[in-house]
Amino acid sequence: MIARTLPLLLATMAVSGMQAQDHKADAALSEGNALYRRGDHAGAADAYRRAGTLAPADLRPSFNLGDALYRQNDAAGAQQQFEQSVKAAKDPADQARAYHNLGNSFLAQQKPEQAVEAYRQALRRDPSDEDTRYNLAYAQSLLKKQQQQQNKDQQQKKEDQQKQDQQDQQQQQNKDQQQDQQQKQQQEQKQEQQQQQGQQQGQEQAQQPQGMSREEAERLLDALDRQERDVQDKVRRKMRVPVRVPVEKDW
Repeated sequence: MIARTLPLLLATMAVSGMQAQDHKADAALSEGNALYRRGDHAGAADAYRRAGTLAPADLRPSFNLGDALYRQNDAAGAQQQFEQSVKAAKDPADQARAYHNLGNSFLAQQKPEQAVEAYRQALRRDPSDEDTRYNLAYAQSLLKKQQQQQNKDQQQKKEDQQKQDQQDQQQQQNKDQQQDQQQKQQQEQKQEQQQQQGQQQGQEQAQQPQGMSREEAERLLDALDRQERDVQDKVRRKMRVPVRVPVEKDW
């Protein structure tokens, strides 16, 4: 299904009861139409621009310029011209034509929602236009597909985000477990070192002479005193023993 574009507005026709204000504008418009029919859409666009400058209130230059730009795949430029045509048109039939081609420019930009609204506006002004009705159905089908794709993309994005969140959560859990394991190992190593240090200190203390209590020291001093007194007594007793002096014989 392809959107249908309405034909040009001819230079010889009256638009909304308005006659051309200047023969030069009419001449430029006629030149543009001739170039357009020969397929020279760029040359036609230049001629329509001259006509629009000469007759800015005339609907025809902007409408036909929109068609010429549309044929050059300049949908955004065509949209701008058709929007101006909608504002300039006074007659409902002219407004319907402008809205119809405005819808086409939206479709060319992958904007089916705006195209649907433009076609509806055209049908409000000319309900008998089957081309517009055809394009409206086409735009609605594209809009439905676009919305379905958007919903699918959103669902996929949601699932991808959930998957990413699960991966992030699992990575965090693994990281926490690794940190806990490292802390546990460090704590065990610290306890083992403390235990080894305690055993080493115990062995060193066992090898060193144990200190005496106060009572033990007093008993030792008393024993030493008694031992010293015994020695002194023995010395004194020896000193008191009389020494025999030999007597000379009297011959």
